[in-house]
Amino acid sequence: MARAARAKPRRKTNRLPLSGLSQFRILSIADSLLRAASKFYGRRFGINNSELRCLIILLDEQPLTIGELSRRGQIDKAWVSRSIASLLERGLVRRKAHPTDSRMQHISLTAAGIELTKRIDPIARDRHFRLLSGLSPKATLEIIDALEKNAADLLDQSGDG
Repeated sequence: MARAARAKPRRKTNRLPLSGLSQFRILSIADSLLRAASKFYGRRFGINNSELRCLIILLDEQPLTIGELSRRGQIDKAWVSRSIASLLERGLVRRKAHPTDSRMQHISLTAAGIELTKRIDPIARDRHFRLLSGLSPKATLEIIDALEKNAADLLDQSGDG
């Protein structure tokens, strides 16, 4: 006599859907932040995100080549070139011949570029603190440091870095 097959009960799992995993949520947050920054800084200062990143990096360290700006800002080299061309037109940066390599140029901020970046500074800091409200400065640094380290480790392990 054949035995009736019983359906196995489904096991409940506590597994998150893929869309709930941290990397997907962080990408969504990053996308929202990029779109918000693009709208805000575009309207207020007439600059896009890669131009903003170039200005901020140059304020901290200059002069830099296009390649150095690309690496430090993790921005595609072509985007950096386009951004620098736009910033040059607006008189916010200047180029100077590289002292040892005629194929490269050093990029630095003009007085107008420094002034614009310093006007952006308190606004960017306010937006930073609003985003992270509810977290202590120490917790914020710990989270960001851990995410950066772990992301770099994942990149190294992927063979892409």
